[in-house]
Amino acid sequence: MSTPHLPPHCPNCQAPVFGPYCAQCGQETVIGKLRLRDFSHEYLQNFVTLEGRLWRSLWLLASQPGQLTLEFLVGRRRRYVRPIPLYLSLSFLLFVLLALTPPASLFQFDDSSPIAATPTPTITNRTTQSPPKATPTAKDKLPSLEKLELETGLPQWLKPLGKRYSKAVEQLNDDPQGTSQRLLPAVLAKLPYAAFMLVPLFAVNTRLLYWRRSRVYAEHFLFALHLHAFVFLTFLVGHWLTADTLAAALFWSWLIYLTLALRRFFGGRWWVQGLRALLLIALHALVIAIALALTLVIALPFM
Repeated sequence: MSTPHLPPHCPNCQAPVFGPYCAQCGQETVIGKLRLRDFSHEYLQNFVTLEGRLWRSLWLLASQPGQLTLEFLVGRRRRYVRPIPLYLSLSFLLFVLLALTPPASLFQFDDSSPIAATPTPTITNRTTQSPPKATPTAKDKLPSLEKLELETGLPQWLKPLGKRYSKAVEQLNDDPQGTSQRLLPAVLAKLPYAAFMLVPLFAVNTRLLYWRRSRVYAEHFLFALHLHAFVFLTFLVGHWLTADTLAAALFWSWLIYLTLALRRFFGGRWWVQGLRALLLIALHALVIAIALALTLVIALPFM
């Protein structure tokens, strides 16, 4: 086999070349003609293969909670996927899966329940019969836009957005099922941004809870990145479970995982870390509820 000709200098940093990789910047020194298959080959060779860093990172992330964070802090970084690419890759796969198979049970407005289907007996007076009550319309249920602008005193620059909100709410009131189906893609499009904002907020909670530990906020942020990557991984695996078993399986897996990760990363007793894990899950559930509500509010006028 012929050895490819090495250039005298690295094409990236112009350092002297002594082998197929530059000793200064690490780039390949022999640059051939670009082909389309090079993109897929580079991805499969360096990121997805069994010898690659992705599988090694996922195995350590799932089998030893908190250890991947410690490996990064002590300097063993080349053998694993970096925290941000790992987080983004798992979140990308999760939201693509949600976009391909949206959960239809998120928005259910079904009036065919047994109670609704059962006719209610009525007692009428033979002599006097009260007139039927008028069915409230959408205009009776919702205030008009002019009344809303008068009551809230919207400034001129907010009136176009107020009109979009008013129109979206009227559509939701007239056709809940159809509007919800149109709203779901808009919510899913904005969920990745909301999910990423949960990472620094979780780091704030751990920083406040472990304020006596000698760890800076960046280390708490790294811990939160790996923890949310594991959460995305559990969603990818648990997506195929039934709704009855999914909630319980996710809760107990997160609680056990978080307890183990807190003990490995921060130290301390088992029962103390278990209580702190419960507190962190409760606080984060509140933050997630607020984030989902804000996401719905933001996505409503753009459906």
